[in-house]
Amino acid sequence: MTYLSGMPGFDIECLPVEPDSLTAFDLYLSVPYSSLIFEKMTEGFRARFEISARLSDRLGGAVEEEIDWPETTTVERYQATQSSEPIVVVKRVQVAPGSYRVDVSLEDLLSGKKARVAQGLTLPDPADPGPSLGRITLLTGKGPRIPQISFFVKEQRDSLLCAVDAYNLEGERWRGVRLSVIRFPADTTIAQVPYWFNVMPLPLGHGLIDFSRSDTVSASRLERVRGKGLQRLGFLIPPLRKGMYRFDAEAEGRGIAGGDTVLSASRYYSVRGPGYPRPVTYGELLAAATYLMTLKEAATFHAAATVEEQKKQFESFWLTCGGGAERASALIKKYYGRVEEANRLFTTTREGWKSDRGLLYCVLGPPSSITNQLETQTWYYDLTGNAADNTYVFKRIIKQGEGLTVEDYILYRQSSYENFWTRMLSRWRSGDPL
Repeated sequence: MTYLSGMPGFDIECLPVEPDSLTAFDLYLSVPYSSLIFEKMTEGFRARFEISARLSDRLGGAVEEEIDWPETTTVERYQATQSSEPIVVVKRVQVAPGSYRVDVSLEDLLSGKKARVAQGLTLPDPADPGPSLGRITLLTGKGPRIPQISFFVKEQRDSLLCAVDAYNLEGERWRGVRLSVIRFPADTTIAQVPYWFNVMPLPLGHGLIDFSRSDTVSASRLERVRGKGLQRLGFLIPPLRKGMYRFDAEAEGRGIAGGDTVLSASRYYSVRGPGYPRPVTYGELLAAATYLMTLKEAATFHAAATVEEQKKQFESFWLTCGGGAERASALIKKYYGRVEEANRLFTTTREGWKSDRGLLYCVLGPPSSITNQLETQTWYYDLTGNAADNTYVFKRIIKQGEGLTVEDYILYRQSSYENFWTRMLSRWRSGDPL
């Protein structure tokens, strides 16, 4: 739950292979350049990492398949090593039909750090002719489309393609498949300062996501969808604005014994800004710097009506903090590096920098240590022997509903934090942050 230098970050997606979907799947990994350690070579920079994938039976837990392989990537310029864009790795895996847990680990060979991600996978047995709906996947790209590997989708102007895997929808009784895109209201508020006074232990209105209200933003239907084996059905989705979405697929048909039969599948995606996890527009950059601004500066930023005005506000603010272009540039790199890390670590229904943990991470940096209890998480900043004003306790909250669980941590705010917090902000404003 805290940033570690050299700790790789990655996402995975498992997708059955067409048309041989019952004997193989493609394992996709998305690895941001900035999460790897690069070494300087004679020409350019190189990162080396090793990937291990283990398939185990989801019922019995027995390991069915294990594969390991090395990967190397090189870039010409240092700037590319800091990119939030991902390296996409694809590996085809042969496996018998069944229901699996896919555990993938990635080790950065330069730092020696290793991260792990898991996902479920089901490949229907061809001996079972029963109809079913498989995984829902967003496909992106203007040329050859690849699956959306991360839960977080970048906001795009172009339409998306949603793929739905359907198995054995044979016979005249299947009328079609319908896809609905549903948006849920979610909490996107920005954290208040640690000494902000609350009457209640938790801030009012902090609901993470409201499952009781929703809005259907898109609905489409494919008629007379019939066929044996796997069919990958494609639905065009209009551009989506920021928010939390659920994609619902339903196959409608008549039951063999009469009556209607409905097969269903669902999947959530969270749509974020166009540069996520990195703020890229002047509006996003200024918003993320709100923690360091005076009330007057924040009001001026919110009053900026054009990109040109926002650019002037951005440059003026950081030049004021740095006292000159060189120091301002160093401050910008440090602060927005923390914003990006906070987004990777703490994003739920809102960007990670907006959360209570993101607030501390951006201003104070990573904590010296963390302890976890059942209901709380405690951060320690070892500046004055873990004095009270350097110890922060967060309450764990969970919101469940509609097939999704969202978790966040809310800071127990105290008036005793004010003096320390004010000193830390002064250091940013004078160009010498913690």
